[in-house]
Amino acid sequence: MGGNAGRVAAKPETGSVVAPSPAELARRLAHPSIRAPLAVALTNAEGYIEWVNPAFSRQTGYAAGEVIGRDRLDLFRGAVLRTGELDRIRQAMASGQLIEAEFQTLTRTGQPYWVSCVVAPSEEDGEARSFVFAEEDITQRRRSDDAARAAIQRAEALADTLSAERELLVSVLSTIPHVVFWKDAENRYLGCNEAFLRLRGIASEKALVGHTEAELPDGDDFVDTIRRLEKKVVSAGEPVVDHSIVVTDPDGRQRTMLLSILPRYGQHSGMDGVIGVCADVTQASELERQLAQATRLEAVGQLAAGLAHEINTPVQYVSDNVLFLADSVGDMLNLVQSVATAVGAADDGAAEADYEERCRTIRSLVGSVDLEFLKGEIPGALEQTLEGVGRVGEIVRAMKEFSHPGQGRSDTDLNRAVETTVQVSRNEWKYIAELDLDLDPAVGMVPCYEGELKQVILNLIVNAAHAVEAARPGEMGRIEVATRRAENEVLVSVGDNGTGMDEATRARIFDPFFTTKGVGKGTGQGLSMAHNCIVGKHGGAIEVTSEVGRGSTFTIRLPLVAPDAEPPGVDSDDIF
Repeated sequence: MGGNAGRVAAKPETGSVVAPSPAELARRLAHPSIRAPLAVALTNAEGYIEWVNPAFSRQTGYAAGEVIGRDRLDLFRGAVLRTGELDRIRQAMASGQLIEAEFQTLTRTGQPYWVSCVVAPSEEDGEARSFVFAEEDITQRRRSDDAARAAIQRAEALADTLSAERELLVSVLSTIPHVVFWKDAENRYLGCNEAFLRLRGIASEKALVGHTEAELPDGDDFVDTIRRLEKKVVSAGEPVVDHSIVVTDPDGRQRTMLLSILPRYGQHSGMDGVIGVCADVTQASELERQLAQATRLEAVGQLAAGLAHEINTPVQYVSDNVLFLADSVGDMLNLVQSVATAVGAADDGAAEADYEERCRTIRSLVGSVDLEFLKGEIPGALEQTLEGVGRVGEIVRAMKEFSHPGQGRSDTDLNRAVETTVQVSRNEWKYIAELDLDLDPAVGMVPCYEGELKQVILNLIVNAAHAVEAARPGEMGRIEVATRRAENEVLVSVGDNGTGMDEATRARIFDPFFTTKGVGKGTGQGLSMAHNCIVGKHGGAIEVTSEVGRGSTFTIRLPLVAPDAEPPGVDSDDIF
C-alpha cells in the first residue's frame, strides 16, 4: 500500500545494501530510540533495512539476514493492511517527519500482535538520510486496555441497568397498594413507599428517612404494633408474618391490614435492620365474611331439611296416637253417655223387669267396647305421645342452641356444645353410620367462640358421614366423637372408618376451594374455614391422621388460656 511515494532511488536487491561504516553506524546509534530496550530497525532514506537489533528478531520472528535490504513497511502484514496506517507512515517518511502509530500486525509465523511504532528521521543538512524504527510489542497492554474498557463498559451497563431497575423498583413500590418500609439496625428509617407515607400522614420521604419512631410525631396503635413486632423480630431473629391489625387512615376509614415484619440482612449475612410489609385486606376480609355467611346459610338450609325430617318422625307417631286417642275417647264417651241414660231410667222408678232389662242393655253396651284393649293401649299411646313431643322439643332446643352465635370468646360447656351439634346433624349420619360419643366430664368450661366451634365440629361430622358413605355404600359405618382434657388444652376428635386420604390430599385439605367431592357436592371452604377459626381465632391447632381405606381422624386442640387479645376488627357474629 502507498506505492513508492517519497522515494528517490530504486528498490535495491535484497542483501545488496551496503552496510554503513562503523563511524556512520555509531552516529546513527546515537539516536535515543536505538538505546531503548525495543525492537529497532535502521533503514536508509528509502526505508530499506540496513540493520536490526536482537530484540527485533525476537519480536518479529525475522532473522537479521532475512530482512536486511527489505522495505520495513512491506514486512507488516495482517490487520494493519486494512487501516491505512502504512500509507500515513510513508507520507510522514517522505516529508522527513517523526510519526507514531499503533496497529496490529503478524509475526513471521503468522501470530498476531499489537505494536507501537515510532519512526524517527536522522537528518543531515536538513535532509532525512535514514530512519530509525523503534517498535514495542504492546499486545499485553492492549489486552489490558481492552479488558479495562470492557470492564468500564460492563460497569456502565450495570450502572444503567441498576439505575433502570431502581427506577422500576421505586415506580413499583410507589404504585402498589401495599405499605412498605425498611429500617437499619438502630431502627432508623431508610426508606418507604408512597402508601406508607399516605397511611402515616407524612408529607415526604425526606421527613421520614434517618429518623426513629421516637423522633416522629406520635402515632396510633399501628405504630405501637410496629414497635412491638420489631422488638420480637430483632430478639428472635424470626419473621412475624400476617399479623392482623385494624388501622385508621388519615381519612378516618378503618382498614383491615396484614402486617409482616421481616429481618433485613446486610453484606456479611448479619441482620442489620427490618423490612415491613403491610397488605390492605379490607375488601378480602369482607368477601371472606360474605362467603363464610353464605356457607353457613347453606349449611343451615341443609340442616333445616334434615331437621324437618327428624321432626316429622316423632310428629307422625304423635299424630297417629292422638287420632287413636280421639277415637278411643269418643267410644268411651258414647259408652258413658249410654250407660248414664240407662241408669237414669232405672232411677225413675221403673218396674223390676224393666230394671233387669236395662242392666242387660248396660252390659251389652259395655261389651261393645274392648275395654281390655283400651286399658292396654291408651297409656302406651299417651306415653309415646309425650315421648314424641319431648323429642320434638329436644330437636328444637338443640337447633336453637346450635344457632346461637355466642358473645365473642366466652367460657362454654364444650361437651354440651358437642352434644348439640351431634343432635342437629343427626339426619346427616343416622342412616350411614353409628355415632359414638365419648365425652370427658373433666373438660368442663372452655374459653372459645361457641358459634364458630360448633360450625367446625358440624363440618367435621358431615365430612365424616360423607367419607363413610363413599367407602361403605349400603352398610353402616362408624363415627367417633370424643373430648379430652389435657394440662393446658382440651382436645376434640372426630374419627371415621371412611375412605381415608393419601399424602397429597392431606397436604392440601386446608387450602381454600380444595375439595375431593364431586361437582356440586363441596365448595372446598369447610376445612379452610375450620383451620382459620381454630388456628387464627382460637390460637389452637387442627391436625389430621389418615390412611387410605381405613379412615381419618381430625383432632382440634383448644388452649385453656385465651390469647392476650382477640384478633382486632373481627366479630364472631360476622363469620358464623
